[in-house]
Amino acid sequence: MEDIHALASMLDLYQFSLTIILVLHALSLAPQWQRHYFNPRFLRVAMLGMMLGIGQGAVIVAAVEVSAIARGGGIALLGAAIVMHGWVAVQNLFASYAFVHLHRPSALLARRMAWAQRPLGYLSATLTVLAGFTLA
Repeated sequence: MEDIHALASMLDLYQFSLTIILVLHALSLAPQWQRHYFNPRFLRVAMLGMMLGIGQGAVIVAAVEVSAIARGGGIALLGAAIVMHGWVAVQNLFASYAFVHLHRPSALLARRMAWAQRPLGYLSATLTVLAGFTLA
């Protein structure tokens, strides 16, 4: 019984984290929308990030439906995928803000985080798919 409560609280944490990540992707579009100019790269990352978030949400729903207590590996994969997705969302938010407002500190943070954006995005998507298959 204790394991079911632990799984439920972990999935609630994943769901909350995923909601924050989706809000960060939406916030990365806000400065561009205010200036009526959308950088194609930042727009693509935000849209792909939102689609990945929807996929990760579907895996969370599947984990709840299947009662994934016996498949702990899939839950761990999903957690790692959400953390990597968060990195991509934060980097895109910094880059978008720096681009529109010419904000140097945000630009420096975005540049320092840029090395991992593409690999972590692809790895997050891959781990989400693996978690989905593991939980199914």
